[in-house]
Amino acid sequence: MKGIADSHGVNVAQIPVAWAIAKGALPIIGVTKVAQVEDAAKAAAVELTADEIKALENVADEMNLNVIRGWEKEMK
Repeated sequence: MKGIADSHGVNVAQIPVAWAIAKGALPIIGVTKVAQVEDAAKAAAVELTADEIKALENVADEMNLNVIRGWEKEMK
């Protein structure tokens, strides 16, 4: 994720937010500080490529993480 984050000029924690948005979800992010709102705005502005999304999902698969949630239909 660091390489993807670096290529977009954001921090690593913003990549999962960008991924969720790229998948069509609207993540609900709890914020209590101005910096957290600014970080969320930066994450929302990240446009991941199809290759980046696939790379993130491949890593999740290799780690046996289930990234399918109720809002996302499994694609076969």
